[in-house]
Amino acid sequence: MAPDRTRTPPRQRATLVNTRSRETRLALTRAALRLWSEGDFDAAYEASTVADIAQAAGVTRGTFYFHFANKEAILIELGSATIQAMIDQVEAGAAQGVPLRSLSEQVMASMARRVVRTPRAAALRAGSLGFAARPDGSTPASPRLSVAFETLLRYGKERDELSTRIDEEEAAAMLTAVTMEAIIRWGAGDRSASWLGQTLRDRVTVILRGISDSDDS
Repeated sequence: MAPDRTRTPPRQRATLVNTRSRETRLALTRAALRLWSEGDFDAAYEASTVADIAQAAGVTRGTFYFHFANKEAILIELGSATIQAMIDQVEAGAAQGVPLRSLSEQVMASMARRVVRTPRAAALRAGSLGFAARPDGSTPASPRLSVAFETLLRYGKERDELSTRIDEEEAAAMLTAVTMEAIIRWGAGDRSASWLGQTLRDRVTVILRGISDSDDS
């Protein structure tokens, strides 16, 4: 008679698979960043191949392509954690009833701190990809960042701190544009971390003031 075997429940098995998948994506991202940070970032980025990144992460090329379409996608991945953190921070602030203006300043300050931990050249390339034209018309970075801003805007409308007439998608597009432009300027020059933090806060504040609830009066 065959011995009893303990089987992993489907839900637990799915959790394990998802955890391994996240760990593999993180390993690929870290490996790529290590390769690109050796010497001149732009030269290292151009010289690197998918095979190089996969080898540095200790996985196969097939595993790389399971997680990323190309090495550009890894640059986008660098911003994913920051954007998700923005969404989480907005949702946490909403649960606590933090006023929109205060919450927006906190969110942008946190975003700036995360961005400046990334090599300038990486932030510049990732930011540029958000505006780069694609054959299919897509812009990899912008939609995700827009989602974070749409979350903030919906909260503002729910609190009656923003005009009910605003188009959330259009307003989020404006916020995304001014944010990405500031990150690109920081990445391309020698501006300080404090400049980026203050600029992001100021730009978002100006736009939110322009679409505040006072417009309905």
